[in-house]
Amino acid sequence: MDNKQKSHRWKIWVGILAALVLLILGGLYFVSYKLEAMLDKKLKEGITKSSEGLYSIEYSDLDLDIVGGNLTLKDILLKNDSTAYIKLDSAKKAPNTRFEARADRLAISGASVWGILVNKKIDIGTFTLDSLKAKVLLRDRPYNEKEEKDSYAMIKDRFRSLGVDKFRANGIALELADLNKEGTKPKKVKGVDIAVDNFLIDEHSGTDSTRFLYSKDISLHIPGFKTNLEGAPYTFSFKDLKFSSKNRDAQISKLSLQPTLSLEAFAKQDKLNKPRIELDLDSTWITGINIQKLLADKLFEADSAHVVGGVFDLSKDKRYQLENVSKVGQSPAQQFMKVGLQFSVKAVKVSGIDLGYAQISDKYFREGKIEFKNIWGTLKNVSNDTTVLRRNKIMTADLVGNIYGEGRLSAFFTFDMLSKAGNHSYKGGLTAMKVGAYNRILEPLLNIRLADGNIEKITFDMHGNDVKNWGKFTFDYNHLKVDVLKHPEKGPGKKGILSFIANKFFINDSNPDANGKYHVAQVDYERNPNHPFFKVVWQSLLQGIIECTGTDPKYLPL
Repeated sequence: MDNKQKSHRWKIWVGILAALVLLILGGLYFVSYKLEAMLDKKLKEGITKSSEGLYSIEYSDLDLDIVGGNLTLKDILLKNDSTAYIKLDSAKKAPNTRFEARADRLAISGASVWGILVNKKIDIGTFTLDSLKAKVLLRDRPYNEKEEKDSYAMIKDRFRSLGVDKFRANGIALELADLNKEGTKPKKVKGVDIAVDNFLIDEHSGTDSTRFLYSKDISLHIPGFKTNLEGAPYTFSFKDLKFSSKNRDAQISKLSLQPTLSLEAFAKQDKLNKPRIELDLDSTWITGINIQKLLADKLFEADSAHVVGGVFDLSKDKRYQLENVSKVGQSPAQQFMKVGLQFSVKAVKVSGIDLGYAQISDKYFREGKIEFKNIWGTLKNVSNDTTVLRRNKIMTADLVGNIYGEGRLSAFFTFDMLSKAGNHSYKGGLTAMKVGAYNRILEPLLNIRLADGNIEKITFDMHGNDVKNWGKFTFDYNHLKVDVLKHPEKGPGKKGILSFIANKFFINDSNPDANGKYHVAQVDYERNPNHPFFKVVWQSLLQGIIECTGTDPKYLPL
């Protein structure tokens, strides 16, 4: 066969192949064109029918590419019908949660038509939502079962599995409205990014411990959130939150709790003798989150949390706040046990935290403040889960900081989390420092000044419960001198005679004293039930100071 004939045959085969390709493409185009109209109808009817009229969907364009397994919807609007909801509610079939949503674009790519038609498997490469704006309406209905339906049971009659390799939704604007509480303002958050990898629903995925909500990884990013707390004069916010179910961690930056009232306004409306709180934390990182327990048991369990940098300020105005409310049963441990959400964190590390307590005197109308700088340490077995606490009932807090940025204070607290009587202990000590720093709180509140003196060392080993505190206290100091001040309304200066008498007859200027006797305090402090936990701790230590200095408490303006 000569070359001319061969060339002619190849042209014939190429022509036939080209014709077949055109025929197939034309057929696919025709099928896609027909399927688009069919899919459009089935999609709208299916959503309305499956929701019993509660939902309907609208969009400006539907584009189907059957060869590539691609589907695109544009300008989507998902609506819920209030009339249909009322009918469902009357029939005791209404859901607890309703949705309203709109999006610029929904795109599905890499869907296997063959797998859907032949293998009864829905396999999707990517699922993308652009500019999603959603409103979630919560209204609990008493007739709804508490138990969630098995997702696989909902699809198994039609499909063997449903899988999506990658789901992406960026820039979500979400509004959450809780209709269970009248007058509650909706919570809003913008710019949320969600990434879901390897989502799968089949007969085994529901029990796969490596999956969270049927996915190998769910990543959440919220670039900012702010809301007013219900029933409390505070604003809660954070700058950035990231969560990964695969890494089992969460990171929060610039977490803040700020009052919406001035201290005076807060104190005037406060009836429970609570301090006003100002909290700013630079960075919080939680690791080892147990995803399965969170879902199955509603228990937040984690290996560790680390809080780095921040300020925690408490303040009171005693001109308006009275100590006439019992604080018994409100130690940190007892408060933890009352939290509605069960939690258990093996270790919480803190570093670089500044803690302050300020109080305006009801007698001298001045603010005194004590400050603890650069606190660091570890809290262990932070839990209110009785299952965990039955194995180890003790929570500990091992903390170190600097009072007024000077003397180093160490304190080791233990709390019996299961004790009905609030059993606890605290021990530690203070290193050398000048006493003058304490005038920041003593002068405004007690109208006395520490004119001179050096703290060499303080140690304490105390125990306590809801009724009393007791233990050993030592206070090594020298050259202590006190000035009893004039009333602020009578001008500056000290009361010379009273100051002389106090220093000469009522206070040991050193320990050991001038006679070489070393004073050790055996504290036995009966609690005032209206004093909060940390004031009781301070009052018990103050009793130790009084005993070591030889001071008669009745001569102190406390």
